[in-house]
Amino acid sequence: MTRPHVVVYNEVSIDGRVVGFDTDPSRYYRLGFRWRSGAILMGSTTALAFGPPEPVAEELRALPPPDRLPVVPGFESLVTEPRPLLVVSDSQGIVRCWQHALAQPWYRSIVVLVSRSTPADYRRYLDRRGIEHLEAGEHRVDLARALERLATTHGVSAVRTDGGGALNGALLTAGLVDEIALLLDPVISSDPDGQRLVTLPHPTAPGGIRLRLTDVERLDDGALLLRYATNPRAGPPTG
Repeated sequence: MTRPHVVVYNEVSIDGRVVGFDTDPSRYYRLGFRWRSGAILMGSTTALAFGPPEPVAEELRALPPPDRLPVVPGFESLVTEPRPLLVVSDSQGIVRCWQHALAQPWYRSIVVLVSRSTPADYRRYLDRRGIEHLEAGEHRVDLARALERLATTHGVSAVRTDGGGALNGALLTAGLVDEIALLLDPVISSDPDGQRLVTLPHPTAPGGIRLRLTDVERLDDGALLLRYATNPRAGPPTG
């Protein structure tokens, strides 16, 4: 079964952190949307940043689709049709701010990845909210199976991540990443314990995970956009 082409994308400091330095969100997302992906994949921790949890009273009834937020000036080119799916891995059922996520102008709809062990009350909550959930895996989300199902059920051929080190590490150790795109800023993070680009769930084979540099683009402020290939699969559908 064919899975989508997966691009891990993030902005990092010279010391490999994703926090602890100033960034330009406009540039980050403008560059990221070069990859015309059918889905944007993130973990539950990242999704929590959409907003506060919905009041319990609101969870008990289905709400009409929210009005989408206005597009921030300068980001108009990022709203393209068809808009990508927002796909969130949430086996533990902790994300309850979907109304805020649905209000975003970038996504057409949401798919939550769950496992067999995801609490039944969370599944019922998603059903009440009109949020699609896709089961893959026993005790945690089986990302390989989930990606295959996204391809077969939603026609997704390309996925870009918008998440942290844990999701990136899980994808890499499972051999599910085809390309890593790094916006490398000329700065050292101020947070020595800050989150890294990749947090592996367990040690890999000696020698690490080898990458192959495919492109380097120098930006005006000295930052670099680096592209690395991992798996020897066909090239990505990029813009």
